Amino acid sequence: MTTAFRLHHVDRALLLAFAAVVLSFVSATFYSEHRTAAIEEAALSIQGNEAPRIRRLANARAELRRLQLLIHRALDHGVPFQRQLEIEAGRALLDEELAQYKQLPMSPDEATRWQGAQLAIGQLNDDVNNIVAALEAGDLSRALARQDRLDGSSETLARILSSGIAVNTAEAAQLAERIGENRRRGVAWAVGLDGVGVVLASLAAALALTVSRAHRRAVQAHRELAERKAEELDAFAMRLAHDIRTPLTTAHLALDAFNRHGFAVDERARRLLGRGERALDQTVKIVEALLEFARAGARAQLGASASVADVSDDVAEVTNARAEQIGATVTVRAGSRPTVACLEGALASAIGNLVGNALTYVEGAATREVVIEIVEQRGEVITAVSDTGPGLSPGTDERSLFEPYVRGKDARGRGLGLGLATVKRIVDAHGGRVGVRSSAHGCCFWFTLPVVTPKDVVSKIDAAAKAEHQVF
Repeated sequence: MTTAFRLHHVDRALLLAFAAVVLSFVSATFYSEHRTAAIEEAALSIQGNEAPRIRRLANARAELRRLQLLIHRALDHGVPFQRQLEIEAGRALLDEELAQYKQLPMSPDEATRWQGAQLAIGQLNDDVNNIVAALEAGDLSRALARQDRLDGSSETLARILSSGIAVNTAEAAQLAERIGENRRRGVAWAVGLDGVGVVLASLAAALALTVSRAHRRAVQAHRELAERKAEELDAFAMRLAHDIRTPLTTAHLALDAFNRHGFAVDERARRLLGRGERALDQTVKIVEALLEFARAGARAQLGASASVADVSDDVAEVTNARAEQIGATVTVRAGSRPTVACLEGALASAIGNLVGNALTYVEGAATREVVIEIVEQRGEVITAVSDTGPGLSPGTDERSLFEPYVRGKDARGRGLGLGLATVKRIVDAHGGRVGVRSSAHGCCFWFTLPVVTPKDVVSKIDAAAKAEHQVF
């Protein structure tokens, strides 16, 4: 069984374990929410139904007893005007409590009970009206004759009210018991599901550790392979630079002799020859820089310095012929002319790769402009090459663009995917950073390099010389 096959099965097991963990925790949450909803429903029922009904019935019973007491006092001492007002106020309070109770939602049993209560309320009102009327007429004997009937109707209504209180209290107690039962079940299920989740999470962690170790081994193997490829690429670059330097020098000498002996008969031919010589000069610089770069093991050369603006001007002039062929322009915008610690050839290679990439993508666009912008900021030089092309495709991994042999989704031309990787390697070796910004109006690839002054260059050379002297 191969490692890839084993990892495939481990990945599936890990995925299933994590899915089970998520399912257990989601189930625990769902069940807890379900139980919580039931608890809230029962609590709201107690708060909105049973408790208000109990309160209204209890208040009504208290007002009934108070009214009964006021009438008894009136029968014992007569019914002056003040007592009549108290009886009427007591009746109003009793009617208000009963009206508030009637507005609350009732169960079928309560509705039946309320019909009996209405009959008792009607009888009570008749008895109270007759007693008050007899007392106002001065007929105490007739008023006392109605006292027993008043007490009977009062007791009947009081029993009905007490029965209602007892029924609502029992319903509230049942709901409270339901709340407790739901809470106990919810806790038990939550603990059980959480326990299952912990077990599954432990299993998933063990599987993840296995996958992590296998991934580290795979990454290590990939890194070793990449290092071997980098060494092979350095060796190839060294051989290539060495092999093509001689024919380039020969071509340069031939053009120089041709121009010096006056074979160019018109000004246009002289300009073309001059452009060709400059292109050869820059190519030789790039080849020599790459040769030195490869020999140095991707390390910056001590004491090297170059003007970013000057190199950018050279790159713009050399690439102008290609730009004219596709109807594009290459412009340099330099707010200052800072110097960085880098060989001119290596810097030209970095900028040239970005400009060449930009020209590839502006071809065919409505606006075809490439701008090299140089900004000195906080001890570093930012060199940005922007274009008016289509920009990066949605979903493009910007970081992977700077990896060797990686090309964009809509990459043009027949490149190998080494241009941006070369830029990153040169910039990294010189202590800089690379990046890209993309929009619907085009792309902007940028890199930074530390600013260096002639004094810095001399100091570094002196330090290296002292170190070499100490070694020997």
